[in-house]
Parts: sequence; C-alpha cells; structure tokens
Amino acid sequence: MSLPSSEYLPNDINDLPPARQRHIRRQPRSVSLAEQQILLDSLIKLTAPTPAFFIRALLGAATLGCAFYLQNLALLIVAIVVFPFPTPLFGLALYPLTLNIKHAVKALVSTLLLILLSFAAGILAGCFQSFKYPDTLGLFRFTSPYWLDMAVVAISAFFSALTLIRKGKIPEGLGVLLSYMVLVPFAVIGFGLTYWSGALFVSLEHLGLAFLFAVFAFIIFGLPPKKTLGWLVVITALAITLAVNSVGLNSSVNPVPAPPTGLPNATHRVIASVSPTAPTMPAPTNTMAPTNIPPTATLAPTLAPTSLPSATSEPTTRWGVVKSETGAVIRKEPNFNAEIVTYANNADRIEILGEFTALNGTLWFEVRTTSEQTGWLLGSLLQTQTPVPTSAN
Repeated sequence: MSLPSSEYLPNDINDLPPARQRHIRRQPRSVSLAEQQILLDSLIKLTAPTPAFFIRALLGAATLGCAFYLQNLALLIVAIVVFPFPTPLFGLALYPLTLNIKHAVKALVSTLLLILLSFAAGILAGCFQSFKYPDTLGLFRFTSPYWLDMAVVAISAFFSALTLIRKGKIPEGLGVLLSYMVLVPFAVIGFGLTYWSGALFVSLEHLGLAFLFAVFAFIIFGLPPKKTLGWLVVITALAITLAVNSVGLNSSVNPVPAPPTGLPNATHRVIASVSPTAPTMPAPTNTMAPTNIPPTATLAPTLAPTSLPSATSEPTTRWGVVKSETGAVIRKEPNFNAEIVTYANNADRIEILGEFTALNGTLWFEVRTTSEQTGWLLGSLLQTQTPVPTSAN
C-alpha cells in the first residue's frame, strides 16, 4: 500500500478548513509555496473587475461632478464612498508578486478608467460653473504636495493591504481615504485646468505612493516577488514616484515670478512725485493786469498755488469688493501654490495696495483686509471700485 507523497490542496482557499485558512492568512511566510499560491490566487480573484465595479465607477463619477458643481460636501463624501478605487489598486500591487500579466492589464485598464472618469467629472463641472475656486470643499490642498496627505496615502495603502491578506476582503473605510486622496486630485485638474496644474503632480505622487506601500505591505507580510522582473517593477515605480515628487516640489516653490520690489506703493509714489513741482510754479505778483495783454493770458490765474496742494497732496486709496459666492482665498504671494494667509467672504470690502500680472496673464491684487492682514487675491474674484482720496490728518 502506497501513501500519497503530498497533501491535496483545493484551488480555492475558502474550501480549506477555517483554522487552516486563518493560519495561511496570518502567517503566509511560514506556509508552503503551494499554500502561498492559493492565497495569491484568492487575492487575484478579489481584485478582479466585475460588472458591479463599472456601475460603481459611473455612479461615483456622476456624483463627484455634481459635488464639484454644487460645492456640496455631502455629495463629495458619497462619491468617494461609491468609487471602487482600492480594487484595481491592489490588483496592480499584486503584479510584482504574481507576474500575472492578464490580471495586471485588467487592473491597469480599470485604474485608468477611474482616473479618466474623475477627470471628466471635473471638466464638466468646471464648464458649467463659472466660479472655479472650490474652497468650500477644501481642495486647495491638492494644488501642491503636502506631507500630511502623503502620510495618509501611505498609511491607508499599507494597512488596507494587510487587511486584504488577513481578512480576505477589501477594507471600506481605508478605501474611502485612498479614493479621496488619489481620485479627487484628478478631478481637481479637470475642474481648474490651467489654474491648478500642480494638482497633476500631487495626483501622480499619491497614486505612486499607494501602489508602493501596498506592495511593501505584501513583502513585509511574507509575499515578496519571486523573480527579478517583479523587483524591477517595484524599483521602477519607486524611481518614478521620487521623480514626480521632486518635479512637483520644484514647480510649487515659485512658479510665478515674484512682483517687483515696491510694486504695491507704485501708485503712491507717482502721486508724490507730482506734488513737489506745484510750489515751483511762479505766482502772479501784480494783481493789476495791463490792458495790452493778449486774451490767452487770462488763463494764468488758474495756476495759483492755492489750488494745487489740495489736489495732489492727498494719497489715493483703491477699494474692491469680493465677488464670489463661496468666498476667496488670500495668499502670501501671487501664486496659486503659495501659502494661504486668510479668507474673504462674498461682498467683503477690501483695500487694494497694488497689482501684479503674471507671465500667463493672470491678474493678482495685493490687498489688505479689515483685520489688517495683507496678501494677494486673484483679480477675477475682486470687483474694483473708483479710487477715492483719503482724508489728510
């Protein structure tokens, strides 16, 4: 009588006894290669796109577009909950481990579909809404890299991958964070277009971080790549992410040239340079005009010095009114990626100190709020008023 040389293992991990399943999921490093392959096959099955995936993708994109158009936070939350982004993300992260090209292509196409739908939703919302400054939703953070956002992406991807291995399901809560941090910036690109080009680097950076930390979680938990090609994919993804991060940081430092020194006080300097010339004009000394003076000489009394100082000695103050239903952002520099100083509400009256036109034609105003805070405001959000002279004390 001959005994079997190896134990029979089913193709589906769910066909194993519950205790055996838990052992494989919790300690994949200590199990056999055959059991690791069963675990990987189950993960591939979990991350394969289904008809429900495409339905959720369309619903998520439609809801996201409505959220951007209506500036509605509740709709934004619904959109990121509906989006099934973690499914294709972990499908891509499994490729270095399995080298299953068919599954990787499906995951890549699914990821690109979600990105294009998010971008299209942003474009449509931007086309139908004249106000392209959604500060109500707090999306200015996606115009430049932010270490806290990157940390959230990395932590969410890492622990989501661990949950996928140990529980055999895609976590919903952490998946919502990943959808928000990766897909929403792509929608911001479409919504702002040329205004928010920095969001492109943030989007690619977050996508690369999510992929890398999901792969790192698989490796640390005992499922490393088995072949050189798998490690090469990981190294390439790491290099691309670092390059994108470097370019994004450099482009967000000062993409718009700084205004010339003293620009805010240019108007006051012009007025001051005219006033000293007034006293140098000669005043008539003889009140009795000769009878033989030509008629044109009658204009001389209008140049009397008593009328000149009152017209030019007082500085001129310009005022503007904020025209934006959702408010406006005042930044430290005339730069969409500059630090935010404060906010202004619709119909707020603001003093204009100066103005600056960027190389791309964007007009900025340096303003001072009623709380004595100064900064730069986008020109299209401010309706200027007629300059009025200030009272001289």
